[in-house]
Amino acid sequence: MARGAFETIDYVAHDTARVAAGGGSHSGRSMKLATTIIGQATDDIIDKGRRIASHLFEASVADIEFAEGRFASRAPIATSASLMSPARRRHVPTCRRNCAAARRDLRPDLPIASFPYGTQVCEVEVDPDTGAVEIVRYAAVDDVGRAINPMIVHGQTHGGIAQGVGQALLEHSHYDPATGQLLAASFMDYAMPRADVFPHMSTALSEVPSPTNRLACAPAARAARPRPLAVVINAIVDALSHLGVRHIEMPATPERVWRAIQAAAKGS
Repeated sequence: MARGAFETIDYVAHDTARVAAGGGSHSGRSMKLATTIIGQATDDIIDKGRRIASHLFEASVADIEFAEGRFASRAPIATSASLMSPARRRHVPTCRRNCAAARRDLRPDLPIASFPYGTQVCEVEVDPDTGAVEIVRYAAVDDVGRAINPMIVHGQTHGGIAQGVGQALLEHSHYDPATGQLLAASFMDYAMPRADVFPHMSTALSEVPSPTNRLACAPAARAARPRPLAVVINAIVDALSHLGVRHIEMPATPERVWRAIQAAAKGS
């Protein structure tokens, strides 16, 4: 696209007066789905411009090329115009109102599914007298397709690990069995991880382009979130396996870990 051309584009989203459909930004959707529908809308605008340019240049649509924000005719006489120039020619029969605009909604039949892959490794130390668990090392490698902004992707990985570790070690919703009243209703009684829970996390990206969207990306946050549940609990069980511990329910609070140790010692 020609330099400065971005200033000529208005991107409209989340305006319910103008956008009829939308499902929100969640579940690793933003980059992948936005890429798809913005690309489709852009293709529509370029197709409109190609038809308009063919009329202005008195050439067939097949002879109109588009590159760097300009349309060019290969025959009979080579000529060119910017993307916006033909779109503003209201007298052109193929150019009606908003001829430089396009709107796209995502169709459910588009093959846009993409899946991240990866692995995580956690090393813990457990105090058998108190059941306290300390994470001493944590590493993760994730394939998120093409990483558009690696700094943000690493941040999503760190955030996903923090959420997963919180669920594995601390977070638990308590309900009154008689009334169903939520008892863990504030952060005073709902434990969440803090920075001192974590060591330095070593994260790396393995970029294997996804074939199902234009930017070849895959959901980054979804890659990191579920794995800590498995690696943290398995690391604790492995650390206590010589004591006979085979299973610990989440969250693996110090009390639960201590009770698991005591139960294994009694053979129960």
